[in-house]
Amino acid sequence: MLADIRRADGEGEGMAGGAQGVRGAGRLDRLRGIASGLGARLIALMLVASTAITFGVALTEVLADYRADVKELDADLERIGRANLDPIALSLWNYDDAQLKLQLDGILQRPYVAAVEVRERGEGGADGAVRARVGEADRPGLRAERMPLVYRRDGEDAPLGTLRILLDQAAMQKVARDRAVNILLTQGSITLLIGLALLLIVRQIITRHLSALAKAATAFDLRDPSASFRVRRRRHGRGDEIDRVIDALEVMRTSLHRAYRDLEDANAELQADIAARLRAEATADHLANHDALTNLPNRRLLYQRLAHELAVAERSGTMGAMMFIDLDHFKTLNDARGHSIGDAVLIEMARRLKSSLREIDLVARLGGDEFVALLPMLGELRERVVQNARIAAEKLRAAVAEPIVVRGEVFRLSASIGVTVFPESGGTPEDLIKHADTAMYQAKSEGRNIVHFFQHDLLKAMEERHALESDLRQALEDGALDVAYQPLIDIRGTLCGAEALVRWTHPQRGPVSPAQFIPLCEESGLIVQIGDWVLRAVLRQVRTWRTDGLLGPDQYVSVNISPRQFRQQGFEDQLMAALHEAEVPPSALVLEITEGVVLGDIDSAIERMQTLRGRGVRFFIDDFGTGYSSMAYLKRLPADGLKIDKTFVRDLGSDADDAAIVDAILAMGRHFGLTVVAEGVETAAQAEYLAARQCAVLQGYHLGRPAVAARFAESFLRRRTLV
Repeated sequence: MLADIRRADGEGEGMAGGAQGVRGAGRLDRLRGIASGLGARLIALMLVASTAITFGVALTEVLADYRADVKELDADLERIGRANLDPIALSLWNYDDAQLKLQLDGILQRPYVAAVEVRERGEGGADGAVRARVGEADRPGLRAERMPLVYRRDGEDAPLGTLRILLDQAAMQKVARDRAVNILLTQGSITLLIGLALLLIVRQIITRHLSALAKAATAFDLRDPSASFRVRRRRHGRGDEIDRVIDALEVMRTSLHRAYRDLEDANAELQADIAARLRAEATADHLANHDALTNLPNRRLLYQRLAHELAVAERSGTMGAMMFIDLDHFKTLNDARGHSIGDAVLIEMARRLKSSLREIDLVARLGGDEFVALLPMLGELRERVVQNARIAAEKLRAAVAEPIVVRGEVFRLSASIGVTVFPESGGTPEDLIKHADTAMYQAKSEGRNIVHFFQHDLLKAMEERHALESDLRQALEDGALDVAYQPLIDIRGTLCGAEALVRWTHPQRGPVSPAQFIPLCEESGLIVQIGDWVLRAVLRQVRTWRTDGLLGPDQYVSVNISPRQFRQQGFEDQLMAALHEAEVPPSALVLEITEGVVLGDIDSAIERMQTLRGRGVRFFIDDFGTGYSSMAYLKRLPADGLKIDKTFVRDLGSDADDAAIVDAILAMGRHFGLTVVAEGVETAAQAEYLAARQCAVLQGYHLGRPAVAARFAESFLRRRTLV
């Protein structure tokens, strides 16, 4: 710096030197202020004092405790020798390996004993081969203690070998370290209390001002222009740290007040604009999707909802109904009394129709006196769906028939209702509306004020159902049912188990599809008897395979359990009794359940599942992804695995939505630690897709068709892997 000053000349020389001197003095003052601050000095004092005291006390106590532990360990070794050497020598002399292991296990329970072993006497008195060993002898950090084993017989000592006790010095050191940490924490706390006393000394210097400043900050309100952080009179000059904080807060307060006013103005304008935009969008959306007179959904919204319900019905296997409702002779009333009376009647009819149905149902107005009611999820069996739809239609017809009073006049109307069931009646919304409309016109042609279904074979279908149910009961009594087994293959191609599937061959009809008679069993209550029969038949077969060595200890057979069977009283005890009777371990059985088991009382179902899981029985959630509540129940149900429904696997190569659902289920399975099984694998491409995404188990025709027990054993169990 002196060289630079000498090279400068004139007035510029003096100005440059003065500016640099001021900046240097400012930096020096700031450093002195930081170093001389009370907070810095107090913290330094507390750190030095607490560190010195804590480490001194801790070191003394830890060394003393460690010496005491070593001394106690040596004494414990002497006690072990006195108490155990003779019994161990006797067990070694008598070749009693079981008693010898029990004695070694007892020594292993001692503190810091990592392993205990008995070595036979080798040549020259050296240690020979290990006769018995318990614990982990290969662990690093072990210290060996040798004790000779001598059996006294006929007054003479017979050396038998050596008892070696391996002590875990690392564990002792860890205990010492933990004790040191505890002492450090305790002594540190005590020292901290001493430090707190020091804080009281400077309370009058700092704390009371900081408290006042905190109180002012807590009470600070941007909307109050008189609010201030000036909690004390400012000192002359630069002031101390508190003065500088107060100055900075005052500057911030001024800036915040200015920004708050600007933000209030902008926010008011924005809120007004958003509210107007939302009102306009809501109004436009409502007008586009609802009838202006009755406020019911219009044709546009009806078609959207119907397309959605058709897709859901196809995917979930449930059925619904579409009703076309036409008011009888309404045109005559409208022409005779005027449009105002007619509009009032339509508004009241819309209210009655909507209030007579469920929350999930939809009532829409197509135009004039034509209404449409959409009733999804009425059941899985067509007969039950038709019955439920007829009940709902009669309820609507009765609601329409109630007298209507408009402007003092009483009107009585009736309705002709055409009903069609979906998804079987048609694949598009247009087809369904056309079928329901055709049925409505048939109702009108038969005299009006009646309900008519589009399908004409209802009576025949019901008769066939009753006949099939009777034959099924007879087949159950005659033992005409059978169980087939479909292989479950992991991604390495190894057979990990099988799913048991009930099969029924009718004497006249031939093989009857399970999709036809299983829902019938559910409706009639036969599912409990059939489920119990299948379960016991499977357990007997599992016992046979395990006895013959065909079914390994890690392989299992899964059995579908219906909700009604699962909820029956005493199901847990019956299942465990069947396992005990068949001499089959619970690990060889997996119960497949649907989310239907938890409907109505999820807490009871979870408790029952937890009871069985505690006894070793595993649970897989079947048809996962097809219901409405699987995601919500997944995190609560104590399940071990998921089964991806075949409807998602079937279109993996062509449907991006199904692929996304499969990927999501696999991700959920990994997240919750569940085994994921994909059923319905019918092509190599599907299998490769699932294997590439680490789907644990695959099932389907591509890997193996269901087969009776003997053929399954020959084709899969004896080969162990997929051929």
